[in-house]
Amino acid sequence: MKKIVSSLLLVIILLTSTLSFASMEDKLSKHWAKDLVDKEFLSYYFPYFAKDSFSKFEPNKEMSKKDFALSLASLFKNYDIEPTNSIVVDSILTRREAVELIGEKLVELENIIDKKEEIPFKDINTMDEESIELLVVLFNLKIIYGVSNTEFMPDGNLTQIESIIILQRLKGVLEEMRGIREVSFNVSGIVESYNNQESVIVKEDKDKVLVTITKEFPTPGYSLGVEKVVNGGGNYKIYLDIKPPKEGMMQMQVITYKTMTIEIPKEESMKPPYIFNVIGLESNLFRI
Repeated sequence: MKKIVSSLLLVIILLTSTLSFASMEDKLSKHWAKDLVDKEFLSYYFPYFAKDSFSKFEPNKEMSKKDFALSLASLFKNYDIEPTNSIVVDSILTRREAVELIGEKLVELENIIDKKEEIPFKDINTMDEESIELLVVLFNLKIIYGVSNTEFMPDGNLTQIESIIILQRLKGVLEEMRGIREVSFNVSGIVESYNNQESVIVKEDKDKVLVTITKEFPTPGYSLGVEKVVNGGGNYKIYLDIKPPKEGMMQMQVITYKTMTIEIPKEESMKPPYIFNVIGLESNLFRI
């Protein structure tokens, strides 16, 4: 009985997540940024938008300075960067303020940028020298751009969608600083069974590492794949791509297991021990 209840809860959670993402995708369906937004990033770092099926997410609406500061602090904290403790008064966020909030903390990091190219903006005379210097850093890191090739519009308001994309770019810079990057992989096949257990088996081949993952599902209708494999300085994260059955499909109520093997080509820097975190399994740390 306990197993059945757990399975039902899992189905409800997955369906709720699917419906929530659908609500977000509806709002982005005809938006210029629809292919630029990482859904998981948005849900994780902007939870106030994700609440109530993204009811408060309005891509072109002005961004709250207080909310932006909360999302920025959460992102910095996840990369072991102590966020600024200054109190942020709630107001509409301007482009200048976004530069200052991000840049003031970012420039404290060592070797954040090797060279600085001149910025092309002609309308930044209202910014002080310190803010301009921060803008130079963020522009060179490709975190923030202008509204045109020659205009930055420092006192213009930043929209929700622009704020999300800027913090996504910042995340990419932080990952690069920590040596985190995506690696190529190939899924060689997926097998379904009814008598197994969740597991990860890692084997070393001549020119590749084989990671065989078995995942448990409450019914046979789930699909299992891999979204991405990320190398974080020798620690590898495998992000599973799990999709629930289509709504309305009849399914047998039987525990099902899917097993797939991921082939990861060896690189010069890829040496044992191999440490894998599989995001989506109950016990997700495996090494050989």
